[in-house]
Parts: sequence; structure tokens; C-alpha cells
Amino acid sequence: FFFICSLRVDMSSEAAPAAPAAPADVSHEGSGVSAGGGRRRSPVANREAAARQSKSCVRMLVDKVDAWFSQLRTHAETRMAAWEKEYREEQQNEAKAEVDEPKNITNATMARDAEDEGLTAVLGKDGTPQIMKETDFGDKLKHYEWHQNDTEVTVKVPVPKATKAKDVTFAITTSKLKLDIATLERRPMLDGELWAKVEADNSIWTFDDLEDDDERKDTHKVLTLLMTKLRKTQAKMHWTTVVKGEPEIDTKKFGPAIMQVSPDNPNDIASVLADINEQ
Repeated sequence: FFFICSLRVDMSSEAAPAAPAAPADVSHEGSGVSAGGGRRRSPVANREAAARQSKSCVRMLVDKVDAWFSQLRTHAETRMAAWEKEYREEQQNEAKAEVDEPKNITNATMARDAEDEGLTAVLGKDGTPQIMKETDFGDKLKHYEWHQNDTEVTVKVPVPKATKAKDVTFAITTSKLKLDIATLERRPMLDGELWAKVEADNSIWTFDDLEDDDERKDTHKVLTLLMTKLRKTQAKMHWTTVVKGEPEIDTKKFGPAIMQVSPDNPNDIASVLADINEQ
């Protein structure tokens, strides 16, 4: 703006006619020579000179604008290259962190979704995430079936509908279980040392109906025994059997559990460290 204003001022001063000279004794009319002997430029010459100066100034202005845009383009390209480098480095660091991060505390979204549905997310032996049901952490045997979650173990025994509470002998401590049902051929049903300790006072049994699709529904019902674990377990650290000496399942195939861990929650971190130390 200031450059153009000064340009206009310069052009105006060039185009202005020269001040009249003082009168002289002798004048030469039509000769184009002033009385003082100096030659004055004609208006046409003044306009041509102003036009040449104007073009020169415009070229200077264009050159300055081109130079400014060139500097701006160079600066923008430099910044874009720097941002692109930072982005690539950030992506590489994230990829490296994902590889280096322990697999049992990744896939938090899957763990949260599984927990919301009452399921468990684990990593298989090949490192592939899997969603497991409670019944996957148990076994279906000839006389009973059992399954577990992180905090409880459930045993289900089909019994004749005529079975009464007086036919059931149930005794439990933190480490031993005896379950005897008088109406069944196998007696006792379970008797021995538990795979791990339980909260005896929070362990109960009830009679329940069989599932609707069970063909024994008309003649049998189910005795359901629920035991609360003294210590929480997950995935490959789960119980392998209910009572030692009974058939066992291979919990190692479940791999580690996928857990939700908040870096702001000391309890989450302590729980993970405890599980790692136990494993």
C-alpha cells in the first residue's frame, strides 16, 4: 500500500509541467527553447516517461510478490515435510508400542464388551483373541457337569424328581467337599479336596428344573451347587477340576485373559501385577 502511494506521488511529480521561467528580453517563438535557454519537455514526453516509470514499478511490484510467494511456498513445503516426518515417526512408535505391549492387557474394548455380556476375553495359544462362555471353562461328565467364572464354580447334578432335601448330604470347608445323594447310584457324588479354596459360608445348593430342551425334564430335576472362590481366577489360571482326582480340563489352552486396565486406577495395575507374578 505504501509502495503504491509513493509510486503515484513520483509519477505525479514527473508528469507536472515545469514552472514558467522569468520573462526575458528576447523570446524565440515556436522554437521549443525557453527564454532562459533551457529545453522544456512536451506533455507527450512527460506521459511517456511516466508510463515507462509506471511499468518499471509494476514489474518491481510483481517481482516482489513473486519472491514473497516463493518464500511462502518454500516455507509451507518445509513445514509439510516436517509434519509428514513427525506423523510417520508417531505411527512407527505406536506400531512398535503395540507389538511390545504385553498381550494380556491389550484389546481393552473386547474385554469390556465381553464383560458386559457376562463372557470372558482370552488369548489363545497362537495369540488370537477369543470370547469364551462360562461353560467353556468346565466339563460335562457322565454323572455331573461343571463350569466356572472368575469368582464362582457351579456344579450341576441331574437327580430323580422324587429326590428330597433329606436325601442330600452336603458338607464343605474352605478346602474339602462332600456331596452325597441317596437317590443316585454313584455315592458319594463328590468327596475330596477341592482344586482351590472356597468361601464355605457362601457356598449353597438348590433344586432347579432342567432346561426345556433336556429330554430328562419330565423325570429329573437338577441339583445345583454354587461355590464362591476364595481367590479370583482367570483363563489359564482357572480351576482344572472341582475335586482333585476327578477328570481335569486343560486350562493352558485358554492363554492369558484380556483385561481392562486404567493407568489412573492403582487397583487395576495392582491386579495385573499380581496375576503376572502368579503366572
